[in-house]
Amino acid sequence: MKIVSFIEPTQPNVIDAILTHCGLADEPPRAPPQAPPPPTRELHYESDLEFVHDPGPAEPTWSAD
Repeated sequence: MKIVSFIEPTQPNVIDAILTHCGLADEPPRAPPQAPPPPTRELHYESDLEFVHDPGPAEPTWSAD
């Protein structure tokens, strides 16, 4: 492909002729696509008190059976 010409916005008759030739002259203009909403991030609260008061795993009990 190569560029053979540029169409200026001040040439509406040329634009109409091209759209008519392509069969697109009667189509209503489309709205631009909407951007997706920005991603949301959820915050999770974890109290550090549960780690301070947690004694950890219990020591195993041994029996002399």
